[in-house]
Amino acid sequence: MTPAPTGTATRRAGWRVAAALAVVAVALAGCAAPAQRKVTALPALGHPPRVVLMPLDVELRQLTAGGTEEPQAEWTDLAQRNIVAALAAEAADRGLAFVRYAPERGSAQDRELARELIRLHRVVSESVLVHHYTRGMALPAKQGRFEWSLGPDAAALARSHDADYALFLVLRDSYATTGRYAVIAARMLLLAKLPLGVPAGAQVGYASLVDLSTGNVVWFNQLSRGSGNLRTAEAARETVRALRAD
Repeated sequence: MTPAPTGTATRRAGWRVAAALAVVAVALAGCAAPAQRKVTALPALGHPPRVVLMPLDVELRQLTAGGTEEPQAEWTDLAQRNIVAALAAEAADRGLAFVRYAPERGSAQDRELARELIRLHRVVSESVLVHHYTRGMALPAKQGRFEWSLGPDAAALARSHDADYALFLVLRDSYATTGRYAVIAARMLLLAKLPLGVPAGAQVGYASLVDLSTGNVVWFNQLSRGSGNLRTAEAARETVRALRAD
């Protein structure tokens, strides 16, 4: 098995997801909506669906005047708290029971399988972004069908967390400094418009829901826009609504 990336490698790998999402957003411009990629309702279980919230993959950065993106740990911590609160509110509105992922739960084998599933999910999600959100990259063998899975080992999460589904969420947010806005303003005055290549920040990410009885990804949605703010509770709630909008 491939060892999990740690430290700086993890952060770099995570930020590459944001870059991939930005490319996807450009590829989608002017295109029709992607193929069906979600269920419209969860099947009746006889009890409120229990959803284990997997470790949030969230990072906030500051965009400097020179265009450098600097990680902001305090903003990131605040954003994670706001997202958890927003998800809890959504769960209450929709009659879901949320349980936070706890790496110490379950047998030693189930704990290891859970770690492998987190790594596998990143690979599968990047494939979804490429093959369902990028023009000309659809896989002919799937014939437009949304068929992606983490496999039967997903049952390890069901056992260890007494859950029916697992929710994965990845978000990257960047905010321009005052100096960056000054650069943009100067370029606008010079060219009488906002030129391409002078971003003021962006919010990109995706969320997916995995059926733990089968390992199948039953819902997936991506977000890529130039607005949003995860640093305030209400704005984070709006971001969560945007991710589950359709």
